[in-house]
Amino acid sequence: MLADAHVHMGYYPRAGYEEPFYYSPRRIVGVLTRCGVDEFIVSSTCAQVHEIHIDDILRESKEMKRLAGSRAHLFFWLSGHLYDEDRDMRWLDTGLFEGIKLHDGETPWVGKRRGDLTHILSVANERKLSVMFHSGISNDVRPCTLAQFSEQFSRVHFNFAHCRPMQEMAQIISAHDNVWTDTAYLRKHELRKLDDFSWHGRLMFGTDLPVWQEIGNISLTREYKNNIKSFAATRISSDAFAAFKTYLA
Repeated sequence: MLADAHVHMGYYPRAGYEEPFYYSPRRIVGVLTRCGVDEFIVSSTCAQVHEIHIDDILRESKEMKRLAGSRAHLFFWLSGHLYDEDRDMRWLDTGLFEGIKLHDGETPWVGKRRGDLTHILSVANERKLSVMFHSGISNDVRPCTLAQFSEQFSRVHFNFAHCRPMQEMAQIISAHDNVWTDTAYLRKHELRKLDDFSWHGRLMFGTDLPVWQEIGNISLTREYKNNIKSFAATRISSDAFAAFKTYLA
C-alpha cells in the first residue's frame, strides 16, 4: 500500500509561466492514480493567492472529494488572510477537512501571530484534528522550535513536514510521541540518509506534488515514479503506510 502525506492542488509557480499555474484536482488525481497511490493528504496552495476566498477553497475541495472519494484526506491550508476572513473557522463544520496545514513562510504564525496560532491549535486540539507544519532550517520553523506546540497541544498529531534538519527531526520524534514527519521534497541523496536514524514508526512518505515543475519542464508522473523508487530503496519504507494511518487516526 502506498500513501502520500504531502500533496497539493491549486495555484503554484511553474517554470515558463508568468502567473501561477493552476493544478486542478483532476490533474493531481491523475498523476497519483497513474503512480499507484492508494491514499493521500492534500491541501490547496490557492491559500497563498490573496484574491482567493474560503468559498473558492471549499469548491475546489468538494471537487477533489468527488474525484478521489475516501482516497483523499483534505487539509485546509490556513493562511493569515483566510483566518482573518473567518476567525471562528466555520469551514470545519462542512466535515470536509481532517486537518490543518500551516506555513510560517506564508504567514508568520510563530513569530508575529502567536495568539492566533494558539487559538487555531486549541481548536485542533479540541476537535482532535491533525496539523501539518512546514518545517525546515529557519529559526521559526525548526523542529526544535515547533516542538513547544506539540507539548502544549498533546491531542494533536503534528506533521513537521520535510524532515529537515534530519538529525534534529529524528531527535524531536524520539522525544514527542505526537510528532510525525514526511519526506516531501527530499532529494535522492537525502532519502538514503533516512536509514541512519530511528523514526519510531512515524516517518511518512511525501512528495510535495506538484512542486517539481517550479524549477523546470519536468514530467510529474516520471518524477513521481522516480521518487517512489528512491524511497522504496530505503530500509524504513515498509513502515510508511502504517505511519500515515496512525497520523490520521
